[in-house]
Amino acid sequence: MDILIVSHLFPTPNDSVRGIYVLQQARALSERGHNVEVISPIPRVPEIAAKILNRTSSKNVPESDSYDDITVHYPRYWSLPCLGTLPIVAYSFRRTLYQNRHLFESADLINAHVALPDGFGSLKLAHSLDVPLVTTVHGFDLQHSIHHRFCKSQIRSVFQSSTRIILNSGKLKRIYADNFDDLKKVEVVHNGFSVEKALNAQSVEAPRSSLRITSVGNLDPEKGHRYVLEALSDLSLDYEYVVIGDGPLQSDLEEKAKTLNIDNKVSFIGKVDHEEVFSYLKSADLFVLPSYEEAFGIAYLEAMACGLPVIACEGEGPADFITHRETGFLVPPQNSGAITDLIRELNENPELRRHIGDRAQRTALNGFSWERNAESIERIFREAIKDHN
Repeated sequence: MDILIVSHLFPTPNDSVRGIYVLQQARALSERGHNVEVISPIPRVPEIAAKILNRTSSKNVPESDSYDDITVHYPRYWSLPCLGTLPIVAYSFRRTLYQNRHLFESADLINAHVALPDGFGSLKLAHSLDVPLVTTVHGFDLQHSIHHRFCKSQIRSVFQSSTRIILNSGKLKRIYADNFDDLKKVEVVHNGFSVEKALNAQSVEAPRSSLRITSVGNLDPEKGHRYVLEALSDLSLDYEYVVIGDGPLQSDLEEKAKTLNIDNKVSFIGKVDHEEVFSYLKSADLFVLPSYEEAFGIAYLEAMACGLPVIACEGEGPADFITHRETGFLVPPQNSGAITDLIRELNENPELRRHIGDRAQRTALNGFSWERNAESIERIFREAIKDHN
């Protein structure tokens, strides 16, 4: 198949981590013999505007680039950085895609990664090329955008025009069922992770006596880092907490750690290369990320693949692959006390840590590779092409 992926979330020379899961899926499809091409429009941000808005300039991003056998195009579009303007931005995105339709005349199918702006932008392009549109939803569309009236209207038009809709968790399917019709075109396909990187990673530090707890994720409110800090402040045991990732809450979280008088036990590492994440995980004893708006949660699978017991929230995406006290632990959202109790128990019972970590590792390695994901995606794409014809 000639597959065209449309995704505004895709790595660039300025950011090698953003949208890496889209690249990894594209690579898995390419390795199965498909011709995969990507169009990833990026906001037009002149250097002067970038300095004023503290955003990354688009000047250093090339018009096209390649990742192994995958060519990616980075046309520019006009964007305004807030949810309220997304319905307008979606039209700008659509115009940019249609202007570049000549690059993709051989496409058999368009796969839009997210409904807004990617899916909405692809509607006219798919019609022009006379190919099916398959829309993949990673979370934001159904957890945030649908609460905006005009966004929800555009998302509905995308779902109605899509031959197939791919959701990455049972949580998203429940939200979809509560808001939209035509469940028969919907299928849940779990994301994957890089099994090879997990297996080959080496610990970044030598063994030590204290319990090392790690979180990996953007420092946003819904990731729940504050509840980890509160939980740790109630513990008298010897521990260190390593936080991987950056975001708008970093200064607030650093100040909270000081206020709780645990800042000497907390390290904010910031954003690191994806390969380095696995090394930090390999040097940890426990992974904690009580995110209460988690559509799927690749970070949890990566931690599980490194043999760590993980703590996540009930009712969120990770509940698809974490069974409480069997392959990990699930706590009520925004509940620091439950986290405190589990960390204390796991510190006192190293055998339980090893047992859960072993089962978690087998679950991740055996069921969630990108290769397995690509098998399901390939089947859905073939069905979509058949139905369209």
